[in-house]
Amino acid sequence: MKINKAPQPRTRDDPRRMATQVALIEAAERLFADDGVEAVSTRQIGAAIGSLNTNVVAYHFGNKDGLIDAVFRHRLPEIDRRRGELLAEADRAGWDLGIAALLRIFALPLFEQTDTAGLHSYARFLLGLERSGRLAVRGGVGEEFPETNRIIALLIDRLPQGATVSGPTRLRLVTSLLATMLQIIDRSPELTSGEANDLFDEALAMSAAALGAPVSKEIRT
Repeated sequence: MKINKAPQPRTRDDPRRMATQVALIEAAERLFADDGVEAVSTRQIGAAIGSLNTNVVAYHFGNKDGLIDAVFRHRLPEIDRRRGELLAEADRAGWDLGIAALLRIFALPLFEQTDTAGLHSYARFLLGLERSGRLAVRGGVGEEFPETNRIIALLIDRLPQGATVSGPTRLRLVTSLLATMLQIIDRSPELTSGEANDLFDEALAMSAAALGAPVSKEIRT
């Protein structure tokens, strides 16, 4: 007699479950980047991966904030590892780690990261969060990525003293500038890789100048 076994519960390492979660994370990253967080519903995110389950996001992540957190945890481990690698290379080479060098170490992994369509999806996602006023959510996972925290601390330590705009706020502003340049690159398919590199280098130079700019007495008054 054939005995029908009860179905086994899915484990956290279930490949199908993990594949669904990654698909949802990357769809949310793209949609939030394009339209902003508030304009995108969880149903749209589920539909973007072809799911007929209207509650698929709630099942896997709870809500939008859980999904935003998941995007950070999906992208930041590799970005943090790469930042640490670049920082170690700079230390070995004996570079003068001023604002420009540190900003390149911070930003280059954002330029290197692209999705399956060749787009800078994570940088554009950050820009979408900034437009939606949700970038502060990033602070909730900050302690898990020590190399990024180290670079940010080094950058802030090198900023001019007495500025009315705080170091973290300055860094947010230049991150938005860099992400905007990456968005421009993504929307300019006619660019060669060399031209894209040149645009990014120019954005880095502008960002470094803005990050380290002193606040004049005229502006303060």
